[in-house]
Amino acid sequence: MNNISNYIKNLTPAEVKSKSLLSWLTFDLANTLYAFVIPGLYFSVWLVEEQGWTDQQQGWATSSAMLVVAILGPWLGIKSDSSNGKKKYLLVTTLICIFAVFFLGTFSVLTSVILFVISLIGFNLGSVVYDALITSVSDENKRGEISGLGVAFGYVGSLIGFGVATILVNNGFSYIEIFRAVALLFLLFSIPAFLFIEEKILSAKDSKVSVLQSLQIVYKSWQHTREYKGLTRFLVGRFFYADAINTLISGLLAIYLTQEAGFSEAESQELLGLAIIVSIIGGYVFGKAADIYGPRRLILVSISCWIISLSLAIVATEFNQMWLIYVTGVLGGFNIGGIFAVDRVFMTRLCPEEHLGEFYGLYSTIGRFATILGPLLWGFIVNSLNLGRNVAMGSLIILLVISYFIISGVSDKAET
Repeated sequence: MNNISNYIKNLTPAEVKSKSLLSWLTFDLANTLYAFVIPGLYFSVWLVEEQGWTDQQQGWATSSAMLVVAILGPWLGIKSDSSNGKKKYLLVTTLICIFAVFFLGTFSVLTSVILFVISLIGFNLGSVVYDALITSVSDENKRGEISGLGVAFGYVGSLIGFGVATILVNNGFSYIEIFRAVALLFLLFSIPAFLFIEEKILSAKDSKVSVLQSLQIVYKSWQHTREYKGLTRFLVGRFFYADAINTLISGLLAIYLTQEAGFSEAESQELLGLAIIVSIIGGYVFGKAADIYGPRRLILVSISCWIISLSLAIVATEFNQMWLIYVTGVLGGFNIGGIFAVDRVFMTRLCPEEHLGEFYGLYSTIGRFATILGPLLWGFIVNSLNLGRNVAMGSLIILLVISYFIISGVSDKAET
């Protein structure tokens, strides 16, 4: 424990308190715990396997939430760039998410789906301002390593949530108890962020922009990206890889393992636990490497590994070589930690700090539109066209290939 404390002190920039950095890292643990256990695993399995919903219906629920986030993200980003700061918005969105999660499964299935949608909205809007707070706890020299460490903390949160959920399941508790435990853990681990992060306020002006202007803000923010070299192209490229990755982690990966690969719930949990452990390493390694080699190169490596990983999943299920699924889990786990550690560093290279909230709002919008289209595409292929989940998986590989060629044309040299 002392070694971790000393490491964080040495990593903390001179103008930042180590308590502020540690609190930012701990929030990554809190919200990733939610993201993995609720939309990534247990709620999706509960909805499809226990309540009889289809992949397509589950995709519609996720996509409806992402549509709201896509519209509101840039508005919230601009509001958080003002003198109001980001922390108060992070508090409100986090509490919305926690409240909704706590009551999942308590009422009717439809009510639970509505609460799930609300939780996704709160979580994803919170991510807009949380990601932008990285400039308050880091400087350019160590930003990649700090981002990677945040992702590593996040997947430690996944491991905690996974462990608690597994213990509850093994002792006969229901999914409802899992949902409530996650809500309480999210609350517990998020508290330090609201108490100890010392935010860097870059504007003395209060933003009067109205939520009714959200669509106009999205358009203006997109126009604004053209003033910064490479930013527009990066965001387009991010759309394609976020589409592929977010489609899987929105809950469809858990369904794929049980329905397509034929894994039992225990085997699925075993593989996902292994992937989490590897993702902790991946997030840190990629983040640290980004400070040395640049985020562009690391994102291209990660996209390439994702293409290989999903291809192996198809081979495994088509030719009954299930050992390859474990290779897929290790490779995918390592790279999911890596790519999300690196792409927020890429953002800070491409745009100035005073507009970071605005552009993280747009960054979030791009990712959420991707999460709208991805599950809908998956559901259309699987349920409407009846082509199967491996064809749907192949469509994600195509998206990753497109992303690779777009991102390869973006420079990651910091704007001056």
